Amino acid sequence: MKRKPEMSADKRPIVWSIAGSDSGGGAGIQADLATLSNLGCHGCSVITTLTAQSSVAVTLTEAVSEEMLLAQLNALLGDLPPKAIKIGLLANQVQLQLLCDWLARHLPDVPLVVDPVMVASCGDALSKSTAMGAARLDYRPLAALSTVLTPNIHELALLSRSDIHDFPSWEDAATCLANELPCHLLAKGGDFEAGIARGLAEDLLLFKDLPHSSGLHQRQGFVLASPRQASSNNHGSGCTLSSAIAAFLAHDWILPDALILAKAYINGALAQSYRVGRGPGPLGRPGACLAAELMPVIWPLEDYPWGNPAQVLGAPWLAALTFADGVSAEGFKTLPHNLGIYPVVADVELLEALLKAGCRTIQLRLKEEVLPGSSAEQAIIRAIALGRQYQARVFINDHWQLAIAHGAFGVHLGQEDLSQASVEAIQGAGLALGLSSHGYFEALLALRHRPSYLALGHIFATKTKVMPSLPQGLTRLGAYSETFGSLVPTVAIGGIDEHNLDAVKHTGVANVAVVRAITEAAEPVTAFRRLTQSWLGRAVTIASGISYAQQNAGLSDRDFIRYGSQLLLPRVSEAGQLALRAKTVAIVGLGGLGHHLAHSLAAAGVGRLILIDPDIVELGNLPRQLLYNEQDIGRLKVDVAKEKLGRDYPNCLIEIEPELFGPKSAELISEASLVLDASDNFLCRHNLNQACVKLGKELIAAAISADSGLLCHTAPWLNPEAGCYECLFPRDSTGLGRCRDMGVLGPAVQTLAAMQSLAAINTLLGERSTLGRLISLDCRMLSVREAALCADPACLCCQTHTQAELQTEAQFMKGRSELSREENCDAN
Repeated sequence: MKRKPEMSADKRPIVWSIAGSDSGGGAGIQADLATLSNLGCHGCSVITTLTAQSSVAVTLTEAVSEEMLLAQLNALLGDLPPKAIKIGLLANQVQLQLLCDWLARHLPDVPLVVDPVMVASCGDALSKSTAMGAARLDYRPLAALSTVLTPNIHELALLSRSDIHDFPSWEDAATCLANELPCHLLAKGGDFEAGIARGLAEDLLLFKDLPHSSGLHQRQGFVLASPRQASSNNHGSGCTLSSAIAAFLAHDWILPDALILAKAYINGALAQSYRVGRGPGPLGRPGACLAAELMPVIWPLEDYPWGNPAQVLGAPWLAALTFADGVSAEGFKTLPHNLGIYPVVADVELLEALLKAGCRTIQLRLKEEVLPGSSAEQAIIRAIALGRQYQARVFINDHWQLAIAHGAFGVHLGQEDLSQASVEAIQGAGLALGLSSHGYFEALLALRHRPSYLALGHIFATKTKVMPSLPQGLTRLGAYSETFGSLVPTVAIGGIDEHNLDAVKHTGVANVAVVRAITEAAEPVTAFRRLTQSWLGRAVTIASGISYAQQNAGLSDRDFIRYGSQLLLPRVSEAGQLALRAKTVAIVGLGGLGHHLAHSLAAAGVGRLILIDPDIVELGNLPRQLLYNEQDIGRLKVDVAKEKLGRDYPNCLIEIEPELFGPKSAELISEASLVLDASDNFLCRHNLNQACVKLGKELIAAAISADSGLLCHTAPWLNPEAGCYECLFPRDSTGLGRCRDMGVLGPAVQTLAAMQSLAAINTLLGERSTLGRLISLDCRMLSVREAALCADPACLCCQTHTQAELQTEAQFMKGRSELSREENCDAN
């Protein structure tokens, strides 16, 4: 649904149009009132001139009397006072001076948009002074009261007494007039032949001092450029633009944003224009136009590429960028759209605690000056290192040089900071870049740099820092999200906490940044988890580590290439690949079976692995544990696995626990979607089974010794008849022998590990074909046999199942024991 920005039908702001009447209905008062109504305002009219005109000619103009002009103004003042005023055609200097005196006395502070109308779209003069060939109206008295003046090329030439024939002369004329007048100037270029030939509609925007705006934009010049609309029906376009500006000002948008929204409105109106007579037809009335493709591209005037029109429109929405994990053509890292809760902290200890709690996008904002070798620089270095350790996106606020020097994931800059930073250096270092914005104007300026994300703020009043801008509010946040949400990850920031989070979420913004809601909380980690659960809309264990960005974002182009073969399988497809990315798998044991499981699942795209094993790499492991080599001997297996798999599969979060399975490990598996037993320790297997039954976790266990391998898949609450691992192997049984005692061949281990990996992936995809089954692998005969598991009602672990019919491996083969199949084992 199209979200109209700040346009309440039950309380429409009043806007006056002081202009001429167009008997043809396409311009003047008629166009103004239609535009104002279309943009959620109540329009009132003060007619200055009656015109006899059609789409092809103006045959007569007649000014209203001074008494009538004053009577209209006074009649409206007492009952319908305006929030903004648009002034169009004035018949003579007497009218202009009368208006100046009246407005100065009664409405000196109301925003005033002046469109110095002199020539109709058909080319005919609309005032006697213009017909005489010179601009006899002196707009300086009116400019002193005005917010912005909006002349077109011909009107600018008359007002500045200039000959405009090319871009330099146009810029000189606009600059000259702006220097003479105390108001802002929008010099329209839609009718400029030089721009028409380039296929562009270009306007010059020259600001004076701007309230509630960045100091960066004060007294600066900009160019607003759009592709030309392929329509000759432009009757009343200038009137429509100026009344649209007044409408947005009446809705309390600051001037830079009102100008942008009005330009987008004109582009949409031209796209809906139509022909009714023999000449140029009127514009459509499309309502608030929030589509990105209708927004103009903004360039600082000093940087505008006059000689390269192709470069002008190099905006993100026109360049068809894709936003996915990787690096854009410009060099910035790109991110998934959904980053979720994004904490901004000033303390490295808190940053580490939040990373441990599962936060995967976070910003370090240090307020003090950071000098080389200072404790603040050490904090930045440590934050960057923690980001690598937890495979998180750690952004450094402001200090881009240090971020580059120490290899940060990314940098966040405000608009003022951006003007002092080297974007080229940040791009060249391959860092991600987040940029702040406060409204449409700043957002479009930021998007010229194609940042990794766009921060939108401040949404609510905030005590974190002094802001020149006003709070944006929820309605405007919804408008920004509608415009920019498909182009770049959006992040709302400013005064957001658990009390307003749900309302923020309903605006459609992709992510939220929070400051005091976490930093001032009594328990920041708990606050983060609570905020994230609220944001996701369901109860989750955030400490699981799989980032909500990964859970919610679609596959990137690189993902489609990486996983192309398995995506072809109907049971996988994109939905299945996304499901794998959202899962956490705990692997207990990182020997022959476990290291292969970890490698296979990371390669398949599982989002998070928890690896539990206290062992170190030994020389005797190398023939069957292919992840390790001689340089790894003496190192913890979990450390080696995290290092190597983390390097090869950066999208997989890997957490490690270098201890024998115990209470701490049990806490970790509580976060898992699935548990895989690849241990070579009988007591460990039973402890793991007991924990899985207690926590309600599916367990796929496998073991191999000599030439025999077994695999079983249990979940008593899903399949009570099959029982649990202890039903199959009671604690007083011996189970299979250990590899170190019975011997084993490397390919045999890899074959069983491949089967266990397949069982795990099938289960994660929702196909539990192995649940309740015992599968036996004969490595000499290359055969597989299977049987149904049976619960033991005397089991001390699950206790709810029927008597096991079979106690030995041979008995377990009964029933389906003859259902065997020969399988070739792929060494790869």
